[in-house]
Amino acid sequence: MKLAILLLILTSSALGQVAAEKAGSDRLRIELRTSASRVAMTENLNLTVFFRSPERGMVTIWNALDWGAPAGLYLQVLDSAGREVRNSFAPFFHPLPPDENGKDALISIAGGSFAGFDSDIPAKMLFPGPGRYTLKCRYSPPLSREYFKGHTIWGKEDGAIESPAVTVEVQ
Repeated sequence: MKLAILLLILTSSALGQVAAEKAGSDRLRIELRTSASRVAMTENLNLTVFFRSPERGMVTIWNALDWGAPAGLYLQVLDSAGREVRNSFAPFFHPLPPDENGKDALISIAGGSFAGFDSDIPAKMLFPGPGRYTLKCRYSPPLSREYFKGHTIWGKEDGAIESPAVTVEVQ
């Protein structure tokens, strides 16, 4: 009897994970990549951010792809204990407010395609000193769907998304 209950729990857990993966496949995803897994404090680290479309369907986002609150993209640096560290990376990207009809202000990605950008950042701006750090980026759309009258965008209503963590060893 105990074996049957254990088997039932394991089966329902596995099915729940498959359902969660399928439900997540229709969502916008964000990915962070680094140019190196090891960097010296005197070097630059290249960060690449990808906004990935779902496998099926299309996602439209505001074409303000850069770091900072106005664009809704934040970089989080965590130490080996998982605590956020202070750094001097303070991006200054202030895009012009998009026009409400969405012309030239929106980009659409579909079928597993992506949009993205690169940033070349001095390691000394990101990390307080040598050690092992984890980087994540978080996209919190700053605009609501209502802003772009008649256009469906990934807006505040859809909530924030976070990239998987990337580990960097700093020497």
